[in-house]
Amino acid sequence: MNTMLVRPILPTMPILPPKIPAETAMLIFHALSFLMLAGIAAFLISLYAAKRWKGDKTKTALAFVLITVSITFLLICFFGFAVSTVKGIFLCLILLFASYSDIRTREANDYLHIMIALTAFIGREPSDIPAMLLSGILIMLPMLMPVIICKGKVIGGADVKLAVACAFLLGIGRGFAGLMTGLTIGVFVNLIVQMRKNKAEGFPLIPYLAAGFMAAYFI
Repeated sequence: MNTMLVRPILPTMPILPPKIPAETAMLIFHALSFLMLAGIAAFLISLYAAKRWKGDKTKTALAFVLITVSITFLLICFFGFAVSTVKGIFLCLILLFASYSDIRTREANDYLHIMIALTAFIGREPSDIPAMLLSGILIMLPMLMPVIICKGKVIGGADVKLAVACAFLLGIGRGFAGLMTGLTIGVFVNLIVQMRKNKAEGFPLIPYLAAGFMAAYFI
């Protein structure tokens, strides 16, 4: 007896995509929340900075948001949704604002260094304070020498204060690593710039120090 294949009248039902596990969905939600909040904070700070120093609002906002969101993404990848990530976001925002201030005015207000020092206490115990103070002192001593010798023409007081505050937050090992990285980048970049211009001139050091200290945060 021959068998006949009967085609179904109704079309086959589409295969539904597998559901995302609840734990994965929560991770995605937290990551997006961190990135969104960091981006909003960077945007608001950029508007204030651009208005205060009469910069281009669009370019400033774009730079602040892109840098902050990128750093936040790296922080999440390295530390997860931990206190270290929140601490790193605060440090990033302060360093960005200080860098912009140095670029526009060659100065950085003292309250920025105080804010970094206060951020250092996030997730730390009172017993950590002596080591934190020692780290700041050990970073300050070698930086005072060029300030005294060159009378502030190469490294200014704001640069020293920023380095001390970051060492207070990072510790002696990461503090020295960040300082050396920032100084090295600054020297090489500005040597190239000055060679093209065929003249020596001052340059903002805080953006390079900020890059070095932010990189050291991931060590």
